[in-house]
Amino acid sequence: MLFRQKQELVISEPDIEAALKHLKALPYRHKLPGPWERQHLLNLLREAIGSTPKSGDQFPIAPGVYALITSFGVDLAAGDETEWQPDGRLQVWLLIRPGYTDPARVTSLA
Repeated sequence: MLFRQKQELVISEPDIEAALKHLKALPYRHKLPGPWERQHLLNLLREAIGSTPKSGDQFPIAPGVYALITSFGVDLAAGDETEWQPDGRLQVWLLIRPGYTDPARVTSLA
């Protein structure tokens, strides 16, 4: 039986910082000490993503925070100007919805 080596999964610190800033700005949030908020976010990511993520997977993480799994560094590629090559790692991109639902201000699409 052949076993594939588990791909390393990484996340950029600026993504973590942006997600924490977003979550701290939400109304009605439960406040935790700074280091605990970071650890809580990382735990939510690990739990949602699981042990076998693949490129293209998407996960809801927290209010207005979503994770997208992609090849590491694809945002660093700049066409022929760079010699960037994938190194086999996977990366988590955090996508942040800048607003939140205001029940008094909605538009029907039907």
